[in-house]
Amino acid sequence: MNRLSVPIPIDHTHGGNLPGDCIDFSTSLNPLGPPAEALRAYHDAIGRISHYPSPYPHRLENRLGAWLDVDPAMVIAANGSTQLLYLAARVLRLRSPFVVIPTFSEIANALCAAGAAPFPIFLRPEDHFRLEFAELCAALEMGADGVFLGRPNSPTGTLLGLDETAAIARQCARRNAWCVIDEAFIEFADDPRSVCSLLGSIPKLLVLRSLTKIFAIPGLRLGYLLGSPDVVRELREAIEPWSVNAIAEHVALACLDAAGPFIARTRALIAEERQILEGELRCRLGMKVFPSAANFLMFSIAHEKVRGAFGCYMRNRGIAIRDLAALPGCGPGLYRIGVRSPLDNARLIKAAADYVPES
Repeated sequence: MNRLSVPIPIDHTHGGNLPGDCIDFSTSLNPLGPPAEALRAYHDAIGRISHYPSPYPHRLENRLGAWLDVDPAMVIAANGSTQLLYLAARVLRLRSPFVVIPTFSEIANALCAAGAAPFPIFLRPEDHFRLEFAELCAALEMGADGVFLGRPNSPTGTLLGLDETAAIARQCARRNAWCVIDEAFIEFADDPRSVCSLLGSIPKLLVLRSLTKIFAIPGLRLGYLLGSPDVVRELREAIEPWSVNAIAEHVALACLDAAGPFIARTRALIAEERQILEGELRCRLGMKVFPSAANFLMFSIAHEKVRGAFGCYMRNRGIAIRDLAALPGCGPGLYRIGVRSPLDNARLIKAAADYVPES
């Protein structure tokens, strides 16, 4: 456990925002693209740009509450879940937060920006990057007043079961520590049940969710947080007004109206294509692929001599993948790819099949 004494460094590496001639596997979005209803709503909302939106998106929060069957007073929406991470870090004012890594780097970045020094709980490749309960307990013994984790976790793809997560949240509560769970990819998961069901019984539990991943609308930046009404009220008092623009809110409402059949179709596609990709990477290309319950895969290339060599090779072939060498908790030779359309996935496998590691 001595590795827990070293704070997590800041990492501002992100995927996306690539040239148009590149097939982007570095992000993990719905390969179906936005629902047709969302595109129609976007065009319909153009006339709204000459009017101010509501300072606080209560209409969207009410709709999210109805969708998840929770009290709308437990929901706060914002300009992406990243804004809510930074908001929560400012409001909670944690002294000794711990983050299960590797994971979304903006979690640690947000804590650093709030003046905290987040410490790691390491996931190990030999354990398939699964969190051991003893590691969590050790962090709490060391004085953790907040624990942050992802389910399914990015970039690893691991998914803690609902019972496991409940045990973790309750253990945090017993030690008077916050438990903050990032569920940005939960709609893609093999088991999409959310820990939102625990919110009524665990007051120091926060759940972060995203609309941009499942509905493929990252350019609109839409996320939301769920917590007890008292905590959400405190967050609302601290958030900037107009954090959700008029077009984003209108599109989000259309997405939620179409959510049921759209998400079902998405999950069926992801399950099939992920299995094909995993098999091709492992059996045909000989790569080590870590088990994933999400819409992305993490894999390693053994004995890669030059850092990022495979990523550079694929980029030169017009395919961008996420190089995880600099992500805290990872290292050289680790990569993540999003599951895309059957055609794009076949192109990735074809390009990767010609790769010869540098000696």
